[in-house]
Amino acid sequence: MQTQASFTIEVLENSDLVTERESGRTHTPYETEQLFYACIRSGDVPRTKEMMQHLLAQTVVAGKLSNDPLRQMKYWAVCCITLATRAAISGGLDETQAFNLSDESIRAVDAQSKAEDILSFLQSLCLTLTGRVAQSRKQQTYPLAVRKAMHYIHTHLHSRLHAAQIAEVCNLSPDYLGALFKAHVGLPLGAYLRKERLNAAKQMLMQTQKSTSEIAYLLGFCSESYFIKCFREAFGVTPGEMRKQGRD
Repeated sequence: MQTQASFTIEVLENSDLVTERESGRTHTPYETEQLFYACIRSGDVPRTKEMMQHLLAQTVVAGKLSNDPLRQMKYWAVCCITLATRAAISGGLDETQAFNLSDESIRAVDAQSKAEDILSFLQSLCLTLTGRVAQSRKQQTYPLAVRKAMHYIHTHLHSRLHAAQIAEVCNLSPDYLGALFKAHVGLPLGAYLRKERLNAAKQMLMQTQKSTSEIAYLLGFCSESYFIKCFREAFGVTPGEMRKQGRD
């Protein structure tokens, strides 16, 4: 099964020891898998990219999971997503965040109609997971109040959040929390909140049918026009353009 010019998945027609001895072909070694998933677990994005390119330059041998080539690729992708998710959790990524991303990714794979698109999606997902592990590890060094503020923001993005409200949750004054946040995160609290809202908007554009105005309202932007302006500044395209790109 050819998926990209530089990458081939060879499917074992019969996954039994006798056939494998006769053909000389076996599943890609477990050790190779472990080396790759260890990169995700460590949060090492450059190493994950390097290892990914190494894997793409060779033939991956997988067991036969379906008689249909596209379904074969989908089943294989689900296995990869499951293993990558567990590697990210063992690396320190919040398990709720990891499982949610896993569920979303499996649904995205299920909707694909081309094997090569599934491979591209898997590459992007592995880098995303690795980056989130790295971010999670970094966040563990932040003061408790900063981590509490970040968690509150992450779980209340559909609320009308304000600095005073977040500070109250952390039992700090808004000014002190703002200074603490900027010192450790490198962004003012308001800028971080806007960044998280925009990232959530990007996800909603790709995974839901909600309109731009609905998304702007749900994520607490003062107007649709301001949301579009901020989105363009962050990603270089409008929400509508990004949604179209995701469908092409």
